[in-house]
Amino acid sequence: MHSENKMDRRKFLKASTIGVFGYGLLATAGLSLPIKNKWTKKRFFSGNSEIKIQDYRILGRTGFKVSDLGIGYVNDEGVMASMIDAGMNYVDTGESYPGAHQLIGKVIKGRDRKSIFITSKMLMEGETSKEALIKRTEKSLEDLGTDYIDCMMLHCPETVEELKHEGYHAAMQELKANGRIHYTGVSNHGSFWYRDSKQSMDTVLLAAVEDGRFDVFLMAYNLMKTTPVAKYYIVKSRVDQLEKEGKEVPDFYKDGLQRYKQKADLAEIFITKHNLKNPDEIREAAVKFVLTNPQVNTVCCSLQTYEEMEKTLPLSGKKLA
Repeated sequence: MHSENKMDRRKFLKASTIGVFGYGLLATAGLSLPIKNKWTKKRFFSGNSEIKIQDYRILGRTGFKVSDLGIGYVNDEGVMASMIDAGMNYVDTGESYPGAHQLIGKVIKGRDRKSIFITSKMLMEGETSKEALIKRTEKSLEDLGTDYIDCMMLHCPETVEELKHEGYHAAMQELKANGRIHYTGVSNHGSFWYRDSKQSMDTVLLAAVEDGRFDVFLMAYNLMKTTPVAKYYIVKSRVDQLEKEGKEVPDFYKDGLQRYKQKADLAEIFITKHNLKNPDEIREAAVKFVLTNPQVNTVCCSLQTYEEMEKTLPLSGKKLA
């Protein structure tokens, strides 16, 4: 294995525990390993209508109505199944998310495939010829156990030039023609990343608008995303662990910790100003802020336990007062 100092962007995604757009909704989300839930499905679905999705919105220019709360990175099969049972029909994933495609494949097996919108993502790293990207997509389809992916996204392009990657667009054109991909999109972290992107999010996404070949955008929105200060504690936990073990702390962790600390400090100003007393209230404010904008179609939620679902699902259809 490579040392952490030589870790490239793909390995960082796997090591960071939350992936690219892993929206853990609690301030400490993502710090633990997969949890065996003590909550049962029967206990979670109490018959209360408030625990179901209350609002659906048209996604981008796809024409598909997606739940306003979508499914982000989830590492528990039972939790994800319950999320879909509750009406969450947008599933965000990526080929670089460990085991995610296989887990989703298990959950959607036997369900009405047309009722679920699955988005996957590809980094333009490694083999990126048209043929290689088609092969990578076919592997994703095999792991997902499905005949098609609703939307394949160009994952976190850092420059306008990368948006126009010839291999990607040629592959997507052929895959669309064969019915293996229905739409294409682009994701971007903006400044909410462990280092500065080569070009800003607005530069890249406005160029994607002008390009005209993308149907859906997945982006960082607002100071806190929907993860109030979570990344700071995730990275801090990792740095503390490395220091405790007497190991060298990679530069990207050092830089990331400093950047996320700035975000956490700004979030703290908001939290204090609005007298938010606990992680639940902070999470609710962040999610409602995003949902208040009618131009937002869905919010990716990384929920790992039934308890987190019970606290988050009632936010569907809600806005800030």
